[in-house]
Amino acid sequence: MKRAFLYVLFPILFLNTSFSEVFKVPHLISHFQQHHQQNSEVGIIDFLSMHYFGEDLNDNDDEEDMKLPFKKISSQGHISQAISFSKVIQFKPHYIFLPDAPVKPEQHWLCNPALENLFRPPRV
Repeated sequence: MKRAFLYVLFPILFLNTSFSEVFKVPHLISHFQQHHQQNSEVGIIDFLSMHYFGEDLNDNDDEEDMKLPFKKISSQGHISQAISFSKVIQFKPHYIFLPDAPVKPEQHWLCNPALENLFRPPRV
């Protein structure tokens, strides 16, 4: 049961959310090491604030910067999974039969042509 649950949950987590950005963490570490080799005073907090919160240095590595996690989320997918049940539920229709009553035209249902006439001459 746990294995079946994982087979259903795994694609939903990894393909339907931005959880796949976590796989870009090794690129974040290598990019930090490159910045740290160029300037040894750059710490991890300075590096993160420079790339995510502030102005980046003009070091012509914009393409590498966009590969950092959560910088640009490019792969979003949608997975809909339907789980069918083995038990089939059938509903039986219930009918109520009413006897047909004969329709009798009533007098007030019929139109009176005298009442429909708009022009009525004055009477003496």
